[in-house]
Amino acid sequence: QWLEGRAYAYSQNIPYYPLIDLLNGVFHINEEDPQGKVREKVESGVQALVGEQEDIVPYLSTLYSLRYPEVEEVSPEFWKSRLQEAVQTIISALARNAPTVFMLEDLHWADPSFVELLRHTLLDVRQPAIVLCIYRPVFSLFTSQQAGGLGKFYHEIRLQDLSLSEAQDMLESLLGTRSIPSDLKQFVQERAEGNPFYLEELVNSLIESGTLIRENGAWRITRPISDSDISPTIHGLIAGRVDRLERETKRILQEASVIGRAFLYDILRRVTELQERIDRGLSMLERLDLIRTRSLEPELEYMFKHPLTQEVVYNGILKKQREAIHEEIALVMEQLFQGRLPEFYETLAFHFKRGRSVSKAVYYLMKSAEKSAGRYAVEEAHQYYTEAFDILSNKPGKSEEEKKLLIDLILKWAVVFYHRGDWGGLNDLLGAHKELAESLDDKTRLGMFYGWLGFTVHGARGMLKDSYEYLGRALELGEETGNQQVIGYACTWLTWACAELGLLEEAIAFGEKAQEVSKILGGDHYLFFKSLAGMAQTYWFRGEGKKILEIGRTLLDYGKRHSNIRSLTVGHIYTGTGYLTAGDLTSAIECYKKAIDVAADPFYAHWGRIFLGATCIIEGRFREAEGPLQELISYCKDFGCEQIRPYACSYLAIVMIDKGHISRGLKMLDEERQLSLKTERRILHAMIEYLMGKVYSQVALGEGPRSLSFLAKNIGFLVKSIPFASQKAEACFHKAIEAAKEMGAKGILGQAYLDLGLLHKSKGRQEQARKCFSDAIQIFQEYGSEAYLKQAQDALASMSIGGRP
Repeated sequence: QWLEGRAYAYSQNIPYYPLIDLLNGVFHINEEDPQGKVREKVESGVQALVGEQEDIVPYLSTLYSLRYPEVEEVSPEFWKSRLQEAVQTIISALARNAPTVFMLEDLHWADPSFVELLRHTLLDVRQPAIVLCIYRPVFSLFTSQQAGGLGKFYHEIRLQDLSLSEAQDMLESLLGTRSIPSDLKQFVQERAEGNPFYLEELVNSLIESGTLIRENGAWRITRPISDSDISPTIHGLIAGRVDRLERETKRILQEASVIGRAFLYDILRRVTELQERIDRGLSMLERLDLIRTRSLEPELEYMFKHPLTQEVVYNGILKKQREAIHEEIALVMEQLFQGRLPEFYETLAFHFKRGRSVSKAVYYLMKSAEKSAGRYAVEEAHQYYTEAFDILSNKPGKSEEEKKLLIDLILKWAVVFYHRGDWGGLNDLLGAHKELAESLDDKTRLGMFYGWLGFTVHGARGMLKDSYEYLGRALELGEETGNQQVIGYACTWLTWACAELGLLEEAIAFGEKAQEVSKILGGDHYLFFKSLAGMAQTYWFRGEGKKILEIGRTLLDYGKRHSNIRSLTVGHIYTGTGYLTAGDLTSAIECYKKAIDVAADPFYAHWGRIFLGATCIIEGRFREAEGPLQELISYCKDFGCEQIRPYACSYLAIVMIDKGHISRGLKMLDEERQLSLKTERRILHAMIEYLMGKVYSQVALGEGPRSLSFLAKNIGFLVKSIPFASQKAEACFHKAIEAAKEMGAKGILGQAYLDLGLLHKSKGRQEQARKCFSDAIQIFQEYGSEAYLKQAQDALASMSIGGRP
């Protein structure tokens, strides 16, 4: 069996378009089928291939915008993973049923989501089938490493230009004779340059112009072939052929070119101004080898023989005429597919954008973006929002409703920026439209805008005071209007802002309020897991390991029940953090690695890396920490994420110190300390003071590496710092303790007391050491930090009753 799936120039941002095209053939779905018929064909087709498998039909059917309760609440990224499994099952079943060739054409135009799915499928499926992937050299299906992994199953065939002898053979084949006029043979050798399509169009052009004719079974040239007769380019050859068509036939070809490379007879018939001449015109175009019949059943469909033909014909139409045809096509499609419009949002957006209805173009572009986002086709969604934004923002004299629509677009687009991890881009977008949002007489929209702005200045710039202020305004507007969504999101994001500001009681209160709102709103998974994760982060700062572990497990359970990958990701992170707080570093590292593996979004994966890096450092696995931290810092620089960058840089500084670069590491820590003071990130500041105290303490106690290379690298620093290292360590620990006490950040406080006690003990300050150990023990006992409690108890026990070691 031969199964085809094609991509087209206009389908580059239609998620999974070649897959849908392939499945249309497998399930015999035609574009005029009503939704009920499409559902029936998908369900019966899947059953015929794999029997009753309830986990396949709902995911494949979503490609046709069919609704199934099983997938209504699953997260987009989970849907994407299950779609991949469903496709693998169907492809394998097809290959088992009969010898199969899957022909996927023009993949250089395929959408990113399909390309990713295709790679995944080809790398994992092992069934006896040929998958023929056709694309231009500008595109690459596999990296060299991926291709190498496929081994003998993968063969790349690069089409080269025809040699002179091959061009001669092709010319003889086209003309059906070995007796080629010498003038033509010479011209082909000089001009065809090994391009088979140019050669084919050259012959067609010469025949149609009467320059090459057949008499008495032989071909002859009627006049000399000169440069003025024949264009040196393939585009020029095609254009010449089109210009020689009859006016009416040319018009039909032009209208078809606006529909696309493949076009349904029914749509062309409804669009054309020449309905009575359409059959004659199409027959003529087939005879001239400009178009071909693609399928007769279930509906008549034609196709341009070559994409370049369609491109040349399309570009030869006057702009106003093109706009009119695009508009007419879109209107016909709206009417023809009114029962299945969601399937055709992208195509309608394509035509209306190139037509005359700006409002409909924006409407369908936004619908296409929402549809793509629902399939976790993030890049496609981003492109559609970009196109809608460009049209709407550049429209002069916008009405009040259009201004509101622009803000609505930005608020929906914000989610896509977030999933892409592009904090800097989102911050710029929101900042540029703040005045517009404030100018509208709409408190609900403004409340949600302030919410996103507050969330983003935290994520992009680390400006917690600004974040707190914007989110506070958002909450006020939400409460004033009674809008639970605005209230819920403002409280969710305030949980995180307050936690880093050291307002830990406020953070918990806002988190609890967000949890209440999530119960009212029901289906908003983000509100539930994000606010609960914010509370877990706050409890981490407070050192309450049991509560963190409880939240982590709740998030894991919620993620599994609701098929929500982000909840699973943060569930693994905070289950790990619960273990970390208890001192079970091995279990913590295992959880963080699971979080990174399961994460679908860049930011969520890096969220796991920050904890993984920190925990590896605590356990002394410095080299293992370096990779994740470097990767995270690169991401932060590329996408403008200031929320987690300072933590990554601070932990990386410790790695640098362990590698022997003490001055460089301390300089990095000091830079982040100064920045934390400037941005009032109080938790971060306390943590860095503790880390610096720890470094100076190790210098004072003579701990750490002592190799010759280490001493050589740091001789200047050691000579200057060793005499004062103890005082510096003590000062840093006291600053950390003071700040942690003020905030109630018991996690940092307990560690700082323990390390300060060890420093006092080494200097013979017994009473001070006992006091610090006792304070640490009290904190660790209160919050169940068993491993750290034992360290503190052992440190206290090592001191004699008489006050001497």
